[in-house]
Amino acid sequence: MKYMKVLVTGGYGLVGHSLQRITKMSKSNHEFVFLSRKDGDLREISNVDEIFAKYKPDIVIHLASCVGGVYENMSKNYSYLIDNLRINTNVVDACSRFGIKRLISCLSTCIFPEKGISYPLTSDQLHNGLPHESNIGYAYSKRILHLTGYLLSESCQNDSKISVINLTPTNLYGEYDNYNIKSSHVIPGLIHKTFNAKNEKKDLIVFGTGNALRQFLYVDDFSRVILRFIDFETDKNEISCIVSPPEKSEVSIKTLIETIKNNFEYDGNIVFDDTYSDGQYKKTTTDSELKQYFPDFTFTELQDGLKNVIKYFIENFDLIRK
Repeated sequence: MKYMKVLVTGGYGLVGHSLQRITKMSKSNHEFVFLSRKDGDLREISNVDEIFAKYKPDIVIHLASCVGGVYENMSKNYSYLIDNLRINTNVVDACSRFGIKRLISCLSTCIFPEKGISYPLTSDQLHNGLPHESNIGYAYSKRILHLTGYLLSESCQNDSKISVINLTPTNLYGEYDNYNIKSSHVIPGLIHKTFNAKNEKKDLIVFGTGNALRQFLYVDDFSRVILRFIDFETDKNEISCIVSPPEKSEVSIKTLIETIKNNFEYDGNIVFDDTYSDGQYKKTTTDSELKQYFPDFTFTELQDGLKNVIKYFIENFDLIRK
């Protein structure tokens, strides 16, 4: 694809930081503009219009969202629904009004139904039923993002035609994550908890039974997928693609904790507090959808990705979000 100006919302979050690094490594010919909260509140349409008018992007990578871990989602279902609806509809509508050529949006496997599905998950099952109650607000905001993008791609014709790519990563983790124990996702939260337990010579308390199953996607892998889709030639108006390592990569939370524990060389006790919810038991996906587009793509092994993240966490403890 010829030179394009690429606008990235949420450019300084987990994926945004990774994408900055990967674009530099790839020596992309495109010009990237990474937005932060300082550039404007995306919940306000006037701010979004000012940003689009200023940068005049050809492609938008939409990463910005209000999100937390399972317990953060449970306590903020309403605000996550309202805030994310405003962010997502404002961005998608601006793509329509400002003549964007391609919109790449980031969804999540946690927005899939709890029931009425078959494993492994596929993109066409997204709207088959209610999401898990623990994150129903966030889930519906992302489902509507998927729907509005699809409708946008179908409504634009001829010169105004826009290509919409909805990417659904499984559980992301990486160096620039939020390590706040109360609001983080599972991996950064467990890394911080294990670090504290080792330093304080205490038991490691883990919420839930540890039996839930998850697949984890190293954020740099997701960034590499995004970059490929920027230049991907397609006649389709819309592509929905789950981005996930193969089914065999699925591990229990107990196994994940043991891996993190070994990386820290922590020899204390692990105590599971089963008064807390495990969230959805499983949401198994495969790499089959991604392989349709990029059959040569390979994923970082969980052990290797965790080594990178834990090393970064220790070396940058005073600077990380916590």
